[in-house]
Amino acid sequence: MSSLLAILGEILRFLSSMPFGQIVIGPPGSGKTTYCNGIQQFLNGIGRKVSIVNLDPANDFLPYQSAINITDLIVLQDAMEELRLGPNGGM
Repeated sequence: MSSLLAILGEILRFLSSMPFGQIVIGPPGSGKTTYCNGIQQFLNGIGRKVSIVNLDPANDFLPYQSAINITDLIVLQDAMEELRLGPNGGM
């Protein structure tokens, strides 16, 4: 029995060290930012490293730290004007 527990412990340690990623998409107001904030807090709480990449140029307030933020690279209004797009097309 103790060898089975040791094997299960090794499997859990291995799985908890594996990198993984998620892509979070949805319409405006569906909770993407809230989800990312919550999952970052949860994963940090259990000792996992977290990096969030924000690709939404219309979201200029993030309640969490992002590793990369598209708003640092482009301005939504500039993209809309240059490409002659509406607010959703600029994203």
